[in-house]
Amino acid sequence: MFGMNLINRRKKWSTRLMLTAMLLSIVCAFGSPVFASSVNTQEEGYKIVGYFPSWGAYGRNFNVADIDGSKLTHINYAFADICWNGIHGNPDPSSPNTQTWACQNEAGQNINVPNGTIVLGDPWIDAQKSFPGDTWDQPIRGNLNALVKLKQQYPHLKTIISVGGWSWSNRFSDVAASDVTRKAFAQSAVDFIRKYQMDGVDLDWEYPVSGGLPGNSYRPADKQNHTLLLQEVRNYLDVAEIEDGKTYTLTIASGASPAYAQNNELDEISEIVDWINIMTYDFNGGWSNKSAHNAPLYLDNAAITANIPDAETFNADGGVQGHLDAGVPAEKIVLGLPFYGRGWAGCAPGPNGDGQYQQCTGIPAGTWETGVYDYGDLAANYVNKNGFVRYWNDDAKVPYLYNATSGTFISYDDPESFAYKIDYIKSQGLGGGMFWELTSDCRVSTNYSCSGTKLLDVLAEELNNGEGPGTGGPGNGEPDTIAPTAPTNLTVTSKTATSVSLSWSASTDNKAVTGYQVFRDGVLAASLTGTSTTVGGLNGNTTYVFTVKARDAAGNISAASAPLSVTTDETVTPTCTVVEWAAGNVYNGGNQVVYNGIIYEAKWWTQGDRPDQSGAWGVWKVIGPCGDGDGGNNNGGDNGNNDGDNGNDDGDNGNNDGDNGNNDGQTAWTVGVAYTVGTEVTYNGNTYTCLQPHTALNGWEPATTPALWSLKV
Repeated sequence: MFGMNLINRRKKWSTRLMLTAMLLSIVCAFGSPVFASSVNTQEEGYKIVGYFPSWGAYGRNFNVADIDGSKLTHINYAFADICWNGIHGNPDPSSPNTQTWACQNEAGQNINVPNGTIVLGDPWIDAQKSFPGDTWDQPIRGNLNALVKLKQQYPHLKTIISVGGWSWSNRFSDVAASDVTRKAFAQSAVDFIRKYQMDGVDLDWEYPVSGGLPGNSYRPADKQNHTLLLQEVRNYLDVAEIEDGKTYTLTIASGASPAYAQNNELDEISEIVDWINIMTYDFNGGWSNKSAHNAPLYLDNAAITANIPDAETFNADGGVQGHLDAGVPAEKIVLGLPFYGRGWAGCAPGPNGDGQYQQCTGIPAGTWETGVYDYGDLAANYVNKNGFVRYWNDDAKVPYLYNATSGTFISYDDPESFAYKIDYIKSQGLGGGMFWELTSDCRVSTNYSCSGTKLLDVLAEELNNGEGPGTGGPGNGEPDTIAPTAPTNLTVTSKTATSVSLSWSASTDNKAVTGYQVFRDGVLAASLTGTSTTVGGLNGNTTYVFTVKARDAAGNISAASAPLSVTTDETVTPTCTVVEWAAGNVYNGGNQVVYNGIIYEAKWWTQGDRPDQSGAWGVWKVIGPCGDGDGGNNNGGDNGNNDGDNGNDDGDNGNNDGDNGNNDGQTAWTVGVAYTVGTEVTYNGNTYTCLQPHTALNGWEPATTPALWSLKV
């Protein structure tokens, strides 16, 4: 209709206006228009772009029909691939999936197409699997047809096909290198979105110039060729818009590193595309042997001190500022947010006992893949559960988890960190938020059952208020200024000389409460998402005043709860009769010593082995805190004598039942003691049985951690 030589420009909208004017002149000459208006009269709010991975409909059992389209503006369907010499896929040995396939159409038939053609990544799940309501003779079924149905349910919703991704970026450089393959790619983009009733195309080229996976094609000219490829796609989409009477979107997923900004013409690219989804996550992960944060919002100088690679720029703010400095308008930057966390195993506790920025020895199993955890899994099974403690990095504005027993460290995002990132989107004038990915949110899956706050709800409520214009449509971004109600019924559930456990009734909010702040004597003591906590590190026989405030995702803080005055228990100073460990003494099997208030017993002859460094397989075993019966052995290793006796005839630590120096087999629960399965302790007058091996910490009191302790009745 209009030759390609007529569409040589950078700025997309100027060309659209020109083409529209030309077409209208034809219409005026020949009669009424036969095309639908391409003018979008909807008042646009922030963009909320969610990736849906095609494989979500397999083992993860999350289908398109499960998506709440009212909370999204766009769905990026991941991924389509590029056909080259009749096949697609990436055989690179380091690829997550080294398989290649023949290029096929929606019927599963092999097709002969030009190099550079966009093809289905998984024809069966994309277009052949039957979902409820599909018929056997339907030409297009699968996820792509389900997306069409979802848009019928939510008319504001747009769908975009994402091409490439980490695994399938191996042919982008080859495609972009010649005019012939650029045109083939651009034409196939139009053909694809027309056939599958989509609204645009998203290029996830990971990465121009640097290559991404080692086997990917890449060349220095990628920097210019990326721009040329995008311009060609935009040219073809512009013509299709006029022919179809629709608006078609073109976006990219960009890296957040300085290298990405250097390897791409971001200023020119930003004039071609509708927006850029910046992948402000995966800054750190299991590829490094030091624990760090997956998606920090800001720089934490402690990460530089700990020699975390590229810490100064590997944060969301650094990535955004790099794009702004490269000439990308703020409104064309859509901030990436992860619905997942990354983990390390065997991490040293470090000076703060929280595993942050420490050497690690491996990668944990994750939810579906090694080292990666769904947010829903973390919320259901890890946050202050099963030996994991939630911590907060107030510089980076992200939470993290650490299990002192296993040494597992997990960096992730939650409603509190999302609140800061949403505030950042607004304060920087960005275009909205993008996230990877929809199947990872709080939900019921085959691997976990999460019933708490959904990250998508937080994102939708605080960016677009989760409402209008139009039924189920995105909002206009008007700020939420209404604070939650103050928490009520603040009470003490248990206390010791060093800790106080609190609970309260949940607050309400016009949108959603995302967390609570607990204050001790006016100073923030804890930040959490639930309605109970234990505040540790207290002094005995001391009165403290506690209050609680609620927070929503917009950052609105409620009034404080009614103050609660609590006096901790008296500190009991134990009298320890076991002698102190000395490096020069010789100890035989059965000898007991005390070190840092804990009684240890030698398993065999030893000299110079410090008890607290012994470990489970070392020479020393933990008996318990000094003062709880004292273990009954006072010879202390005897400066080289060999009597080695435990002070009784049966060898049972100086008492008649073998239970650590008391007559009922139970000791008081104490912070710092390593407990094994089956160990019984007393706490607040009750007896508890240990369910999982762990070292006791403040906040893990038996009354408040049913994952670790079972009440004995």
